[in-house]
Amino acid sequence: MKFWQKIFLSTLVIFITLFDIAAFVLVSSSYNYNLQREEDNSIREQAVILSSLENSITNANEIFPDTSYSKERLISIIKPLANYYETQNVYLALYNGNTKIFSNTPNFDDNLLNIQAKENINIHTSKIEEERYLFVASKFSSYPHLTFVYARDISQLDSFLFSISRVFVIVSVVVCIILALSIFLLLKRLTSPLTKLTVITSEIASGAYHKRVNIDRKDELGELGHTFNIMADSVEDKVNQLTKASESKQQFIDNLTHEMKTPLTSILGYSEYLQKAMINEEQRIIATGHLNEAAKRLQSLSTKLLDLTYIRGKTINLQKVNIEGLFSSLETIMAPILKKRNINLETITNIKWLRGDEALLLSLLINLVENSARASADNEVIFVKAYYKEYPILEVIDNGYGLDKKEIEKITEPFYRVDQSRSRDFGGAGLGLSIVAQIADYHGAKLIIQSQQGTTVRIIFNNSITT
Repeated sequence: MKFWQKIFLSTLVIFITLFDIAAFVLVSSSYNYNLQREEDNSIREQAVILSSLENSITNANEIFPDTSYSKERLISIIKPLANYYETQNVYLALYNGNTKIFSNTPNFDDNLLNIQAKENINIHTSKIEEERYLFVASKFSSYPHLTFVYARDISQLDSFLFSISRVFVIVSVVVCIILALSIFLLLKRLTSPLTKLTVITSEIASGAYHKRVNIDRKDELGELGHTFNIMADSVEDKVNQLTKASESKQQFIDNLTHEMKTPLTSILGYSEYLQKAMINEEQRIIATGHLNEAAKRLQSLSTKLLDLTYIRGKTINLQKVNIEGLFSSLETIMAPILKKRNINLETITNIKWLRGDEALLLSLLINLVENSARASADNEVIFVKAYYKEYPILEVIDNGYGLDKKEIEKITEPFYRVDQSRSRDFGGAGLGLSIVAQIADYHGAKLIIQSQQGTTVRIIFNNSITT
């Protein structure tokens, strides 16, 4: 059973129960009130008739002393009154002890005649042949052997009870129908956001992570919808990150496999050639040269992969790094590589210290200079600068071929090369800028790559320095 159905049925049952209880109490109270009023009226009227009869008997006694014991005389006194009141649905009876003298009343319980001296009145209600009667019996004060019984037809009270009960039943049914319809429409409106949430949740669970719920309300359900959308944004972002990470890992594996395939094929081919072919010394030197180049490519690839692994597992310990010492180490390491192509490396700094990890910063600069060397022609100059402009900045500038915006967006991906053949010719594995990006990220620095005529790589550090 759905939530709105539970509320609907619970509310309806509670209302019907309370309404019926209230109706029952109201009808019962009204019936009892009318019955009490009939009793009061009957007692007063019975007393009036009793007094009239007693006066008539007393007057008759003056002429006929035995009137109170004479059945004929008593009948002659009460009968005219009985005939008069019968037209008003009032019936009279006169008893001498338990002996009936006169009666036009319906049959009643004999206990009605057992009147206690203390109360001198008996009241009884009885239903006889679908009619309800109210009986009032009392003794004559001057003639205690005589008992006067007064009976009134109060069937109209039962008719009233039936009519008012029927009205309440009809009202109850009508009100329940109206209430049920109102509650249904209200609950549908109130729970429509929950229905929307259920639908959107199912769609998101099916993979439609872009779906959002639109609940324009300023209550708890509106807050729930807003919170749900925030959660959905977070889920979509995490899923996109996982998807991107999965794609990146798969691309990394594919690229790694591809990068290793070429040198391995070369090594296997030339090693088999050396084993089986009859070659002279010159051919042997050429073949071993190719083997050496393939081995160097594998070595470069493994070194870069180890650098990536090292960076990911390293805990950064920021310390004061001397910029001049850092640049001196860079020049020493890069000198043999740059000398082959007569490329000059010029370092410029106007700051003395930079907070960071010296080994990682050196690796960052080495990779940037290597990339610049691959992009530059022979006899070019590569500039490495360190300066302060709001924040400490490291900058590597070359005059090599430029990059377009799409290439700049992908340049930090592992194994990505702008020029595949040129990078391989210079021993590039496509991992340099990926390493640079991770080192910058670990230092909380911002990596900016600008390229028009030549390329400028700028790393902005958001930490303090000592000038």
